[in-house]
Amino acid sequence: MSRSSFVKVLQLSDCHVSADPEADYRGQNADRNLAGLLLSMRTQDPDLVLLTGDVSEDASAASYARVAVRLGTIGAPVLALPGNHDNPGVMKNHFPTGPWAGPRTFQLGSWLMVALDSTAPGKISGCLGQQTLEQFDSSMRGSDAEHILVALHHQPVPVNAPWIDRYALEEPARFLNYIDRENRVRAVVWGHVHHAFSTERNGVAYLGAPSSVANSLPLTQKFTLDLAGPSCRWLKLGDDGSVQTGILRPCQSSTGRTSHKIR
Repeated sequence: MSRSSFVKVLQLSDCHVSADPEADYRGQNADRNLAGLLLSMRTQDPDLVLLTGDVSEDASAASYARVAVRLGTIGAPVLALPGNHDNPGVMKNHFPTGPWAGPRTFQLGSWLMVALDSTAPGKISGCLGQQTLEQFDSSMRGSDAEHILVALHHQPVPVNAPWIDRYALEEPARFLNYIDRENRVRAVVWGHVHHAFSTERNGVAYLGAPSSVANSLPLTQKFTLDLAGPSCRWLKLGDDGSVQTGILRPCQSSTGRTSHKIR
């Protein structure tokens, strides 16, 4: 596939950066782990950085400012959405392209990216109200894009890790109904789960992203630190609707590649 026939997206998630650059997160330093991962991200020459929530651990302006400056060195636009640790009102000052007044769309080539805010004040789990879902549906129907990727923070399907599945998207069937009836959706991606996850449902790729600071081994009852370290997801979105994806680690080439030929 030639460079002109696909869109390359880097999905970065769950940075958990604090106002204090030396703050501890699950025994790791969020700033240093993110800095190491960015060295690899810069070599990928992405068309878009998709930031899928929990950017900050303490919702501080200082933490968002540092992440924004670092992502600015990649040289690609950033489409950001909040996680349950974030404060959307503060976050939007540093990441203006996001779902701050409803679902946010971003078109690249034949692909439409749709970012959703699945957070609710005071809740760890996610929710999408009926108004948001109707706006989401309208944003897809109003686009002439051939293919659609949908992004949110919370997982809409179980990832088989009880420690985080108890805090998934609530009433996911309502959201999935909109996905099922829009035949241009090729992928649904999210953060929150702190490990790479991949499944397929009705011909759509469902992909959970790892964290840039600390990941858990999959299929665990409790968070269990994965010594493989921080990582992010890369996606190559083809003009034919195909979704190629894998995991990028600090100072390494991409690994764990999978391919989804959609329709």
